[in-house]
Amino acid sequence: MNMKYIFTHAFVLFTMWLGMTGCGSNGTTTSHKTEAPENTKNEEVVQDVIKADIVVAQDGTGDYTTLQAAINAVPDNGKERFVILIKNGKYDQEKLIVPKSKTYLTIKGEDREKTIVSYHMYDCNSPESGNKCPAEAWLLWKDNKDLVYTSATLTVLADHFRMENLTLQNTAGPVGQALAISMQGDKGVYLNCNFLGYQDTMLLRENGDRQYIENCLVLGRTDYIYGSGIGYFQNCEIRSWGGGWITAPATNKEQAYGFVFNECKFTYVANSPRKGDDGHPIAIGRPWHNYPKVAILNSSYCDEMHPEGWPTTWNMEYAPTSPDLHLYEYNNTGKRADMSQRAKWVGIKELTSEEAKAYTVQAVLGDINEW
Repeated sequence: MNMKYIFTHAFVLFTMWLGMTGCGSNGTTTSHKTEAPENTKNEEVVQDVIKADIVVAQDGTGDYTTLQAAINAVPDNGKERFVILIKNGKYDQEKLIVPKSKTYLTIKGEDREKTIVSYHMYDCNSPESGNKCPAEAWLLWKDNKDLVYTSATLTVLADHFRMENLTLQNTAGPVGQALAISMQGDKGVYLNCNFLGYQDTMLLRENGDRQYIENCLVLGRTDYIYGSGIGYFQNCEIRSWGGGWITAPATNKEQAYGFVFNECKFTYVANSPRKGDDGHPIAIGRPWHNYPKVAILNSSYCDEMHPEGWPTTWNMEYAPTSPDLHLYEYNNTGKRADMSQRAKWVGIKELTSEEAKAYTVQAVLGDINEW
């Protein structure tokens, strides 16, 4: 398929330099030319250019009107980057999956706030619909076991996946597990995106699989960044409704890293969709399975953060005494950066400047430029 060049945010600098008239020194009208500056001669068009192999547009101006059809058209087992551009609109009729064979795929939105990928499935006690609700939504996708394994709006199985410049959300609300994304491939990159949910917004599912998330917003209330994978959050906003837990890590004992947050902002937002959340403290997390590992470095905490950080063991009896939990902090700001009131667990500690060197992008993920 031929590469397309999509022009966005165009603006024109236009100057007409021919046939200009003015007054001479004797008061007579004269015609004259003025040489334009080199960078403004005639018409100059300044544009952002997005190169795309496939364009998705709801109005029919692209190659496809739905995103899953575009994903299905991507060549299998590719070794070169393949780009799908999604034009602005709200795409809310599909539960989406990137199959394992769609390697080196980039999905890029036209505008972060105006390109919205959305669905509304959630986990529920309903065996007749695979414990997924609404039942009518489950009926649409039940034949794809990978797709309905979780409630995620988007499930990514492929390695070397990239997503940029869009909003991905699950709109089910405070009804239980309702994922925006399930990350199940290795070497994923997410740039300039919004991930919106309430419970379990983002799942980093697989042991050892690595994800790099930069300049993104992640919104939720309950365990909304969770799983056993490795995630490096760089310059992100982690935005919470009150009364919940940001992370629910389940890191394998032999895995050196879990979730790393560097130069992030931990913020609070009122008007939760669930009554009773507002005004209650936000925990860094609660341990889910195995030997959780979370490191927060060079970041800022809102005042609503829970002073204990990890206020509950959540049925993990060994959480306070195991040195294999690594719940680390370094060089953070805000009054909740004071670690003197943190839970008295063996694995909670403040890193030294020397120890913090082990938490660079390179140390945690390797060379992401090769991804």
